[in-house]
Amino acid sequence: MGQDQRIEQAFLGFINDNQLLNSSERTVLAVSGGLDSVAMAELFYRTNIPFAIAHVNFGLRGADSEADAVFVKNKAEQYGVPFHLVRFDTQAEAARRGISIQMAARELRYTWFNELCQEHKYPSVATAHHQNDVLETLLLNLSRGTGLAGLHGILPKQPGLQPGLIRPLLFATRDQLADYVMQQQLPYREDRSNAEDKYARNRIRHHVTPVLTELNAGFWPVFARTVERLRAADALVQHELEQSWQALIRHEGEQITLPVDQLRTLRELPFRLGEWLKPFGFSADQVTNLTTALEHPAGQVFRSATHQLTRERNVLVLEPLRCEASVYLTLSDWPTDPLTLSDAYQLECKVSEKETGFVPTADAEIAWLDADQLRFPVLIRKWKQGDRFQPLNLKGSKLVSNLLNDLKISRREREQCLVLEANGEIAWVMGYRIAHKFRITEATTKKLRLRIRPLPND
Repeated sequence: MGQDQRIEQAFLGFINDNQLLNSSERTVLAVSGGLDSVAMAELFYRTNIPFAIAHVNFGLRGADSEADAVFVKNKAEQYGVPFHLVRFDTQAEAARRGISIQMAARELRYTWFNELCQEHKYPSVATAHHQNDVLETLLLNLSRGTGLAGLHGILPKQPGLQPGLIRPLLFATRDQLADYVMQQQLPYREDRSNAEDKYARNRIRHHVTPVLTELNAGFWPVFARTVERLRAADALVQHELEQSWQALIRHEGEQITLPVDQLRTLRELPFRLGEWLKPFGFSADQVTNLTTALEHPAGQVFRSATHQLTRERNVLVLEPLRCEASVYLTLSDWPTDPLTLSDAYQLECKVSEKETGFVPTADAEIAWLDADQLRFPVLIRKWKQGDRFQPLNLKGSKLVSNLLNDLKISRREREQCLVLEANGEIAWVMGYRIAHKFRITEATTKKLRLRIRPLPND
């Protein structure tokens, strides 16, 4: 059996072992044109797994970005599979949001993947991460401080996402993929920035990984087994944390109480508190101070961006911060002129007929909604604690506060965040996510385009 056949068998075995694909539907492949994603596309093609190809042009490398897009389009035509392309002004989006270009690119990319899968009924998106990416992620997390979840790196299947996000190449190293590409004589595009030490990942790739593989010639199999053990250990720890949390807490309306006497008997209490309180926005330093406060009289109060924790005599009381909603506008029709919202934003509205084959653009400041699903009056107001909605492509509901936490929105932006409410439900967390119920579907006849923009400076 040749090396190419062995890697193809290992590819299929990894997919089956991790149950990454469970249907004959097309998986959409995120293909940049680089060596890794070209290898992934070839493996899908040669093992007869149905797929489509999606390419994101972030507009960051000028003519090279355009050449990448042409290259990937030609690959899709060569394979005879559907091809999807989107272009973003990533630099402008990062500047508008006040975030890094890398973060903006990631959010734009995955938002578009969600919309693409919804439109074309793709069950999952496959990315070309491999074992080297797992090692780099682990070392980066270790250098910044992490727990078990950060040490097991990238998972074969990202839990809780709709559509699914899978990484079918995690069984292979980059060298193995490079050998496969060479044997198959596959052309690919090389991003010149990969040769630079500008980014932390590149420094690990060029200077740390070679040392590790020199120290142990059998490094990669050992590393793979270590990662599997770390994943198993993390699963056990998370199960124990959930069980002990549920056994300890008491719900009283919006409040959660934790008995102090029982807390004091628990082993590794600072670790437990840190993991339990992380979803509520409390920092490691606050958890350290809270642990100390358990040995002192009642009265101390700790606040995160969304919650308050009070040390009372016999219990800790966890509750949402009180924040009353402020209604800026009540709309009885969609205005034809831009509306000024607070002192920071303006809103543009346009209702039109939905064209056949219409695909909403992926832009955080634009919401495409089904106009017939929104009944007047429509409210535009500040978000408040306890606001909940179902984000696009998620099965369950989510607190707006948790969405803003997940997106790492700054305190100032959180304070200015608005929601659009129709039929008593949140239809859009403005500038961030629309609600699944109000999305444009095949049954939509009239589409509503809403755009929220910062007010221009004087």
